[in-house]
Amino acid sequence: MKTEESALAVVRALERIGVRYYVTGSLASSVQGEPRATMDADIVAALHENQFQKLQHELGGRFYVDADDFKHAVRNERSFNLIDSVELAKVDVFCVRDRDFQNSALERAQLKELERDDPFTHVRIASPEDLVLAKLRWYRIGGEVSDRQWGDLRGIVRVQGNALDLSYLRKWAPTLDVEAVLERLLAEPI
Repeated sequence: MKTEESALAVVRALERIGVRYYVTGSLASSVQGEPRATMDADIVAALHENQFQKLQHELGGRFYVDADDFKHAVRNERSFNLIDSVELAKVDVFCVRDRDFQNSALERAQLKELERDDPFTHVRIASPEDLVLAKLRWYRIGGEVSDRQWGDLRGIVRVQGNALDLSYLRKWAPTLDVEAVLERLLAEPI
């Protein structure tokens, strides 16, 4: 619950300042695939440098955010951390520019309940396909050894089944350099 509450507070702040975003990572795979516990939340956001003060104001002192880390992340399309002083949880915000794959992922994000059966927790969650592509990329970058990432991927494929848009996955896989691991995932018996 702590991680979800922290993520929800950050999402509401982003919404109030008009930032395009989606929840990704383990929280999203728990919604789009099989649930599992997580220690932090991951959010992708199309932030601009001039939004630091607004974000800090909207977070209301609940979260610690370093101005230099924020600006570096926005300029270089990297991540920065928000530390929740209430829930003692961490939220990683991955800064992107809304172009190419990221624009597509931002557009395709789906409004879903972050906490099951709680309509007050509706947030934009990465589509199953964009979540698969992102997790495949992290899996590949990590040397293709993470059982946790692979388990999340299998869970998404198992839950989504035939609803997965394979043509969309195969369209973006070469751009993200995950063609081989995508085909390996799709070939596995579920």
